[in-house]
Amino acid sequence: MNHRLAARGIIEGAKRSFCIHQVPCFDYRAGLDLPQKPSCVQKKPLFFQLKTRGNKSGIYLSLLVLAGLALLPACSGESDAEKGKPQSGHIPVRTALVQEITLSSVVSGAGALVSNQEARPAFKTGGVIKRVFAEEGENVFKGQLLATLNLTEINAQVRQAEEGLEKAKRDLQRAKNLYADSIATLEQVQNATTALRLAEETIEIARFNQSYSEVRAPVNGKVLKVLLHSGEIAAPGMPVFAIIGTDKADWKIRVGLSDKDWAATRLGNAAEVTFDAFPGKTFQASVSDLAETINPQSGTFDAELSLKNYPPRLAAGLVASVRIFPESGQPSTVIPIDALIEVEGERGIVYVVRDSQYVQRTEVQIGKLYADKVEITKGVKPGTLVATSGAAYLKHGKKISIVR
Repeated sequence: MNHRLAARGIIEGAKRSFCIHQVPCFDYRAGLDLPQKPSCVQKKPLFFQLKTRGNKSGIYLSLLVLAGLALLPACSGESDAEKGKPQSGHIPVRTALVQEITLSSVVSGAGALVSNQEARPAFKTGGVIKRVFAEEGENVFKGQLLATLNLTEINAQVRQAEEGLEKAKRDLQRAKNLYADSIATLEQVQNATTALRLAEETIEIARFNQSYSEVRAPVNGKVLKVLLHSGEIAAPGMPVFAIIGTDKADWKIRVGLSDKDWAATRLGNAAEVTFDAFPGKTFQASVSDLAETINPQSGTFDAELSLKNYPPRLAAGLVASVRIFPESGQPSTVIPIDALIEVEGERGIVYVVRDSQYVQRTEVQIGKLYADKVEITKGVKPGTLVATSGAAYLKHGKKISIVR
């Protein structure tokens, strides 16, 4: 019975030794409670320090101690009661005001240098091509003769129309003379007059076709492609050449815009253009045309920019990077971009400071990005305080201390 009482005392002392956050440690050597710090844990298990003398009583006592230790909860350095308590102390954070300001967004895109003057001259009438005077890559000037048809058939049509005109004139004169002698009727004179007018129209058509049996350059430019050659048969309206205008005013930057960027862009908006072929140089431009329909090939809306200053050399197809500056619109509600904790699509999460003491997790609707700021279309109002630096460590309702 005495051995059992002794074991119970040792077990109670062991409990006090392991529950370090509630009572001081137990010293098995003197049986005293020592005012040690809560972090003191016995390095060796208590039962290793018990000395048995080989008798049954000592062995029985050791077994009781082992059984008591097995029932003790593991000491993790923190009691269950303390685990459930909220952390003490405030989290330091920096804050920023939700602002309402007017910002200009930048529309960026990639485009290419194109000529606004692209011509494909053709013969008005069909026939056999007699001669081609221009070659691919050749610079031509407006009105320059480029190709002619074999005019045998066309000249014959002109001569036939001329003979018909002479006959109509003679018929009308004869009808008038007979009408004066009361031999021909007024109707016959009128019919001869109409025939003369038809012959005049016929000769005009023949001569017009004769004049368009040759191809002349419609613009100052360069021949990109010769599509038909001497001896080939050209149908009416079939292009013979592909020519682009090379005057400075003809060159444009064509860029594809998304629907949102197209809606924000206006005619006359300023722009900056850079070319891969001329690194380090920026050229000024302005928006000169906006497409009213989508480009079915690219799925974008085409915009054309007119250059105000030009590169030293121009060639169709030069790759260009474009930055368009739309005019400032309505004021926008913005916050610093680092105030956003979570972002999913157009939805974001911020922490709003309440009473300068704690934070409230708030969902916001995200608009456009402006460098280091982001537009907020819904969720917070101008003048609201939001957490920025340190916001990643916050939770809803957490107390804070604002760092100035």
